[in-house]
Amino acid sequence: MTQAFIFDFDGTLVDSEQAIYQCFQSITKSLAPDRISYAKNILIGPPLRDTASEILGPEHQGSLDEFVQLFIAMHDEQVIQHTQPYPDVIQVLKQLHNKNIPMAVATNKRLAPTQKLLNHFGWNDYFSSIECSDSQSEMRNKDAMIQDIINHDESFYGCYFIGDTVNDGLSANLNQLPFIKACYGYGRDQDWSRVNILQEIHQFSEILKLI
Repeated sequence: MTQAFIFDFDGTLVDSEQAIYQCFQSITKSLAPDRISYAKNILIGPPLRDTASEILGPEHQGSLDEFVQLFIAMHDEQVIQHTQPYPDVIQVLKQLHNKNIPMAVATNKRLAPTQKLLNHFGWNDYFSSIECSDSQSEMRNKDAMIQDIINHDESFYGCYFIGDTVNDGLSANLNQLPFIKACYGYGRDQDWSRVNILQEIHQFSEILKLI
């Protein structure tokens, strides 16, 4: 098994849950107040446009573009103030980097806020690849992002994928990567029966046992 890691971002490396929910609820109150319960309980992790569409429901799809634009403006302005690494992430990433273990990120988060946070935390040198949903000309799902990372650098072939949602797990399975479930993340209440999970972790530092 390859000693390399591909990480999801939100819910795996950083906790942005509260800020994202606040944005969703504020915008929904303005555009579709009857859908507020969906904004309060939506799963964080899928691409923004998909999530916004689900929150709005079929009766409010005409507001989809406005919802996305409002979220981008509100979230990106506040992202640094309201996003923190999970405990031990800073120290563990540094250890892996010092051991020259290849690391990459595959995230449905947009490139602009992802890069803003990587710059803020000083993590740019840690990752050889940063693949976001919009970092190429066409929007991609997590499965395609992982494929692009592997195709770009064969050291990630057969590597560990660390994520917190069912979609993360299924994407890892499709790419035949051993999947590590971050139980502290956002997919806590999802149905994981379809996912082949190599190992569960309850704190980020547990991945050091894999090296």
